[in-house]
Amino acid sequence: MPYKYSFQLVAVVILLLTFISCGPPADSSKEKHILVIQSYEKHFSAYKEMKKVLSDDLHKRRVRASIYSFYLDCEQFTEKQQRQKTFDKLNELSSWKPDIILVNDDQALNALITCEHPFVKSIPVVFMGINYPNISFIEKHPNITGFSDKPDYRTNIKLIQQLIGNCIIIRVADDTFADNMILADMNEQIKGLCASNNIFSTDRVRLSGKNGISITNIPKIKPDSIYISTLNAKSAHALIKGFGENYYNKAYLATKRDYMTISLGRLSAFPCFTVMNELIGCNNGIVGGYLATLEEQTHEAAGRITDILNGVPLSEFPQIQQSKKSYVFDYDVLSKWGINLSQLPDDAIILNMPLTVRYKIFISILAVIFGILLLAVFIYQRKQYRREAQHKKEAQEKLRQEKAFLSFALESGNIFAFRYKNGIFEFDNEFYHSLGIPPIPITADEFQETIHPDDQEEFIVNRGKLDTGFPARQITRRRYDFNGKGHEWWEFRYAQNKNIEGFSSNDNSVVVSGLCLNIQQIKNTENNLIQARHKAEESDRMKSVFLANMSHEIRTPLNAIVGFSQLLNSDVSLEPEEKVEFLDLISKNSDLLLKLISDILDLSRIESGCLSFSYENIDLSKLIEDVHHTHRLMMPEGVELRMQVPDVPAIIHTDRLRLTQVCTNFINNARKFTTQGYIEIKYELSKDSRFILLSVSDTGKGIPEEKKALVFERFQKLDEFAQGTGLGLAICLSIIKTFGGNISLESTIGKGSTFTIALPYTPGLEISEN
Repeated sequence: MPYKYSFQLVAVVILLLTFISCGPPADSSKEKHILVIQSYEKHFSAYKEMKKVLSDDLHKRRVRASIYSFYLDCEQFTEKQQRQKTFDKLNELSSWKPDIILVNDDQALNALITCEHPFVKSIPVVFMGINYPNISFIEKHPNITGFSDKPDYRTNIKLIQQLIGNCIIIRVADDTFADNMILADMNEQIKGLCASNNIFSTDRVRLSGKNGISITNIPKIKPDSIYISTLNAKSAHALIKGFGENYYNKAYLATKRDYMTISLGRLSAFPCFTVMNELIGCNNGIVGGYLATLEEQTHEAAGRITDILNGVPLSEFPQIQQSKKSYVFDYDVLSKWGINLSQLPDDAIILNMPLTVRYKIFISILAVIFGILLLAVFIYQRKQYRREAQHKKEAQEKLRQEKAFLSFALESGNIFAFRYKNGIFEFDNEFYHSLGIPPIPITADEFQETIHPDDQEEFIVNRGKLDTGFPARQITRRRYDFNGKGHEWWEFRYAQNKNIEGFSSNDNSVVVSGLCLNIQQIKNTENNLIQARHKAEESDRMKSVFLANMSHEIRTPLNAIVGFSQLLNSDVSLEPEEKVEFLDLISKNSDLLLKLISDILDLSRIESGCLSFSYENIDLSKLIEDVHHTHRLMMPEGVELRMQVPDVPAIIHTDRLRLTQVCTNFINNARKFTTQGYIEIKYELSKDSRFILLSVSDTGKGIPEEKKALVFERFQKLDEFAQGTGLGLAICLSIIKTFGGNISLESTIGKGSTFTIALPYTPGLEISEN
């Protein structure tokens, strides 16, 4: 292996560390959504490393991306189930909507192409690791491009011959279309490589009990040739038995990844090689092979993704491009079979190699340098020791002087010790470190400047006591800004020490020692509790208001129903016209009461998440036409119901019934307050094409400015004498918010009002089939 590159490796590491420390310049572009579809199970070990390589590559290329991985787990599902899983996942991600799709391996690509989801034709797709791409399918999708990893069987067989010598190379296959295609491709590639008539199937290679695969019954086999033997999967147990002797060298070549292949690699009685990167380096017992590494494929895919996201047209790329291949080996498996590193090709990549082996020369150099440094440190320490001995008595004396101060420093947590003397505050080093400021003593004037202006007066009044003394321990709580990042609450506990051991008897200075603690979190907690109490009080008030409104709103129609019912049931003589009028009033109030209860139940279900919604793709123009047709004959005299829809109808994903309910409520409200002119319902696309703007406008009396903010609250009515519950707009707002949209209001007194609904819009949707 290339130990000669050790010094170059050191240089590369230094450059890499320099690049990491500097980092690429920040990219302010919009974050891109990248969907990665993997063929195998989520816990497949290579996928975690692949995602990291992809993320790092895109970051280096200055692409801000959010990566979402979907695992097909193809071994567990049929092709039909794989297609359905892929279609369902793309539907699930419709709101997230990927900007590009990256597909890894054949199964994932086939499932994506054949699932018939709209994303497959509308979103760029980059594939990688495809062994046998379906060219006819790919050519039908101009938005698909990527890299093929067609196995190179010829080179792999030559590699086995180089490492093992002349031998029987065994391949395992089922009688399936995919396996037959693999065998046919392999046979075509190795034409002329082996002696004639030396490609055998199981019926010509005997499985001989303890001796494994015997060639004694094959008359034309020579010990200086390579032979290819094909075993059916049902006979593959012959590879994993513990045979006592072998008549001939053997090797196993894995051509696919499945549960049987993984087991054979780990338990085979002779060396195993592979043409696929999924099997190597993952504790599968595979020696190695000539293949395109997952890391190299990921680099290629990341480059293609970056170009596409940067606006390079898909037509600029070949639809299918071959990935670069390398010789890759697993160090542990090489050691198991006694294959020396010197036998490998010069440019081989070795996985799982211990650092002590890979960087043997580099480590030796480091060991020498470390020895020299250790010797230099030892000499320096000896000199320092002698110097320290001279200052030992002085340091001990100083430690005695600091005894009182250090006793406070024994406190743990975010509590810091300080001392004040002769107008100077000194804090322990942890105080400065926690605030990110230089460890420099603070003068009394500087200390005063850090105090919040509202708290400075108290400090100024009592500042003199720090120098003259005070009788008892003190506790103060103030707001300080020590590091320029804003004022925070601190608590200071301190006391004076006049006779500290070590101070001169002639020194009459007052020394103040104490502890300080940042209590900002405590203050925040107090404020949060106060806010929570206010919120609870407000909730209690709102509950009382709600119950009062409910009592009033329910009592009003009930009074009418009970009163007129009693009149009808009494002995009072009534005219037929009066009876009809009373019955009509009873019916209207019953309807009003029923509407009130229905609205309250709807509002309760929406806010508790219990109201069911049935989503589908609908033609918004058709919905508006239906609403217009329903209400145009219900308009008062002198009021026209208008409709305006675009030439190209918008298809949106929503609940038809609930959206119709919102539109109906807006039209009914407009009808109550419009006596002449028109009511118009229309929709259009927003300027940024992200939303559908559906509006209902009228030429009614308008809404006063002071009531605009209240119209969407419960039981709010612009006209107390107008029929209604006052819950309609509150219900509409809750429904639209459930859709992920919002409602805005514009109104002018005497000119009319416009209610506008903003709904999220996803282009490219099609009408759902019933």
